[in-house]
Amino acid sequence: MTNDVTATRVRLSPLNNVVFACLFKDEKAMPAMLGFLNSVLRHVGEEPISEILEMRSEYPVIGETANVKTGRLDVRVKAESGRLFDIEVQVKKEFINPRGFFYGARLGLDAFMSGLSYKELPETRVITLNDFYVRDAGRHLVEPVALTYMNKPVEVATDKFMMYHIQLPVFRKMYPTLASVIGDPLSEWLYMFDRGYKSEKEMEVLSHMSDDLKNFALRYNLAMDDPDLIWKYRMVEDGKRDVISQIQSAEKRGERRGEKRGKKLEKIQTAKNLIKAGIDRSIIAQVVELPLEEVQKLINDIKL
Repeated sequence: MTNDVTATRVRLSPLNNVVFACLFKDEKAMPAMLGFLNSVLRHVGEEPISEILEMRSEYPVIGETANVKTGRLDVRVKAESGRLFDIEVQVKKEFINPRGFFYGARLGLDAFMSGLSYKELPETRVITLNDFYVRDAGRHLVEPVALTYMNKPVEVATDKFMMYHIQLPVFRKMYPTLASVIGDPLSEWLYMFDRGYKSEKEMEVLSHMSDDLKNFALRYNLAMDDPDLIWKYRMVEDGKRDVISQIQSAEKRGERRGEKRGKKLEKIQTAKNLIKAGIDRSIIAQVVELPLEEVQKLINDIKL
């Protein structure tokens, strides 16, 4: 009887941003996040952190005026040393570096209290998990991005800001099996996120590799029993499929002049459906790729 129940459980992809934010939404997940962050930092040659002071998922970053773009971080972490981390799951390559710079800059500025010197500006790191090749060559598991001198690119101008883009397609090529990741902490984490969660047996093996992976496995198994998360996950995934299907249909019609308008109308209709289903506006904005302000206007119109 137990096996039948287990077999019917929905296995939610941790790389869905709704699920990722839920798995790391509170202090109980700090051990798992600490392990993942340190696996990334050690991989790129940075000093690991010893403790997480604060962690919050779906953290808002707000511009100074109505004309400045706002955003919502998947997970924001503050280490004991004051270092700040933004961890993002990305499915769109478009503007990946400008988006990362925006998130990192706002995160640093939010923590930079008035009266402090530039020396006290907190170190900020943006870590993205990307389901695409960040660079066309696609040879490196992690693509670091730093501010460097143009006439001497190897010399970093400041260590206050860095981005680390993890290329999941590269990972899948380099580490095709569970056996191939054993002994490499970052690869073990990526395997758990990308494939290990799909199998009870593989998750069990991974969870015995370290205490932080065990913490994650426990959190994941609890999440699978959360009907609200399962419902949101399905709504977001269905919304993504609807948008893709509708855009493909518009492209097949070949009406180039009306294509742009057709895509917009289809996105608006999908957004309205998600609003009526009670999905959070920030999630809707990400799924249908509409500005947050436009989604809010649709919400106001529906209420009227």
